[in-house]
Amino acid sequence: MPEPVGVTAHSPVRGFARFAHALDALCGAIASFALLAGARAFMFTALLGWREPVLGGTGLMLLAVIGWLRWRCRANLRRVSSGSCAAH
Repeated sequence: MPEPVGVTAHSPVRGFARFAHALDALCGAIASFALLAGARAFMFTALLGWREPVLGGTGLMLLAVIGWLRWRCRANLRRVSSGSCAAH
């Protein structure tokens, strides 16, 4: 009786699946940081992306950068205000 064919460790299907999952995680992170930048700006960019996909994608990346910067600044402010700064 023949053995069923399975996915091997070095299969291109497995590599593509890992790439797809990494890309999905990256898209989720971009959307999360874009929402952190502001809900109104995110909605405007989403509606713009519906009409003009290139401008919408560019706007989403810009919002993600702004959201990431806000997240980093909040983390730094919390660290400094809690007194755990390395300069003390």
